[in-house]
Amino acid sequence: MKVQVFTVVLDHPPTDDEIDALFEAGCDDAAFGVDHGVATAQFDRKAATLADAIASAVRAIESAGLTAVRVVDEDLLTLADISDRIGQSRESVRRYATGARGPGGFPPPVNPSREGASFYRWSEVAPWIREHIGLDVPDIDPALVVANLVLQARQHRNKVAHLSALTDLLAA
Repeated sequence: MKVQVFTVVLDHPPTDDEIDALFEAGCDDAAFGVDHGVATAQFDRKAATLADAIASAVRAIESAGLTAVRVVDEDLLTLADISDRIGQSRESVRRYATGARGPGGFPPPVNPSREGASFYRWSEVAPWIREHIGLDVPDIDPALVVANLVLQARQHRNKVAHLSALTDLLAA
């Protein structure tokens, strides 16, 4: 089995008793800490896939009484972040995004109607860059993206009327 490395954001920094409970629940492959005011658990978990590793870690965290808020994935980026990642100027990337440069069809921001910084998904931008610009850029593991969608959905599941309509959509 491969060692899967990932970081889970927790709802709060664990107390000493909770750390004991986390270790008893099987989180002896994690380091717990606070990074820029955010409680995290950094895992080096043996599992066949990243999805298996994340799912087992979340179950263990929850069995110890904490909540896994999200998995750190670096999927949401600004145009400045994208320019840094691909080694091109911010203006060049801005022109790709507006269609003033390149073939057009740059993935839209996830927050198009918001004023201020726009965010893009690397999981959508990277394939476009490979196809249209010809740069060999790495993908983000889709398991990270889906894990965060699932965790976010779980946080809101009791607030959505007729949730089964959406879970059926996911299963389709």
